[in-house]
Amino acid sequence: YILAEKFGVDALRFFLMRTFPFGSDGNFSNEALINTINVDLANDLGNLVSRTTAMVEKYFGGTLPAERESSDADDDLKTMASTLRDRYETEMEHFQFQNALEQVFKTIQRANKYIDENAPWTLAKDPANRARLATVMYNLLETVRICAVLLTPFIPDSAEKIFDQIGACPCCRTWEKANVWGSLRPDVTVHKGEALFPRIDVAKEIAHLKEEDEKRKAAAEAANKA
Repeated sequence: YILAEKFGVDALRFFLMRTFPFGSDGNFSNEALINTINVDLANDLGNLVSRTTAMVEKYFGGTLPAERESSDADDDLKTMASTLRDRYETEMEHFQFQNALEQVFKTIQRANKYIDENAPWTLAKDPANRARLATVMYNLLETVRICAVLLTPFIPDSAEKIFDQIGACPCCRTWEKANVWGSLRPDVTVHKGEALFPRIDVAKEIAHLKEEDEKRKAAAEAANKA
């Protein structure tokens, strides 16, 4: 209860399902929990959502134009994202939840790499690249949408926030649309919000948790002696 209150139910549930094979024992530590939150949820997922929505706001005022200019550089990400549901479903059907999450996060990591490969900040310097820049942004938003649908069982509250930030309509948030590339409106409007998973100061939080644990132990000992 203490960890759920401090870090959020979504983060705690995610850590357990990401780290422990279903039906098996696992080793828990506060350090492992915080590192998982920082690496997977803050650095990978949170950073992708934040960077993408921020760039759509910066370069297009929050709403994408409808014109597009595709490239071979898009193919790998689009294929990986549009086929993700099938790989995820196979793992989920075998109760291999940690493997299903691994598939999602491989796609998230590929999307972050796609940003670096296509350098939207460079495209934005030339108005002639407007359609290409819009395509890159749309591909990122679609990838985020698909990943958010598949993350819904693990981080339901956070997934809803992601949908709201990327401007996903209710019909785009369903399992049935998780393998349908292009479900977002072409002229989608984003709503950049607060960071979904702020990075945690590991040393500070570990020290605080140890202090709280010592207080609880002392209180329990005192109660036993009374």
